[in-house]
Amino acid sequence: MYYNFYVFLIILATISPFAAYNRTTILSKIDIYDEVTIMSISLLVIYLLIKIVSKKDMIPKIDNSTMKYLIVNSILASISLYLGGMILIKENTFKFKSLQKGVYLIILVMVSCCIYEQKFNYKIFIGVILLIIGSYLIDQNI
Repeated sequence: MYYNFYVFLIILATISPFAAYNRTTILSKIDIYDEVTIMSISLLVIYLLIKIVSKKDMIPKIDNSTMKYLIVNSILASISLYLGGMILIKENTFKFKSLQKGVYLIILVMVSCCIYEQKFNYKIFIGVILLIIGSYLIDQNI
């Protein structure tokens, strides 16, 4: 399969706002639990069909360590879907999506430096300061 990081990044960045606005519309008509349930079933059906068509095993062999990560990731995804849905119900979608990226990057830098021992240099510091300033300016204009 063709892979180009920047092409995929642009595609994901293009899909994200449309998905957020769609989710806002959906959540104005049904509650978060129903939306997540319907989306989960839809994803399950789509990916099972892909596995059937590509003739891959339905459920691969998973070691205990990977299973623990899958359980933690499922819990984190559930929390994220619920909190994101609550924000979309209560706030402006543009405000949420624009501030989400800046906050995400700042927290990513903090986690990378504190937990994964990524080096923190002046370029990262300047980038974080610019993110904070940019997020503030966007928030003030929404």
